Amino acid sequence: MRETDWTKVLGWPGYRVYRHEINESAKTLKLGVRRKRGNRKMVCSGCGRKLSEAYDTYEREVRDLPWSEFRTTVVVELYRVRCPDCGVKREKVPQLPSKAAFSQRF
Repeated sequence: MRETDWTKVLGWPGYRVYRHEINESAKTLKLGVRRKRGNRKMVCSGCGRKLSEAYDTYEREVRDLPWSEFRTTVVVELYRVRCPDCGVKREKVPQLPSKAAFSQRF
């Protein structure tokens, strides 16, 4: 499958799959996800203010719904933003409601 096909199957609006790894013996699937090109407005997790510049980038691994017999992990590329009101905060992502190690739909 191509990355565009994985993006459609994952179904996270505003994000695209740029890499995937399948381990058939361990029955795991790992998808690398980052923002789509036009999706540049970030939201401060503290106050909800929309910002356009990132402070830095980091990756976070979260569990998602299993696909068939495969345990699925999504590696999300996230940003931290420098909010004028709150300081440096992580961006707010609707698919990741908290600091938990799983996605919202899990």
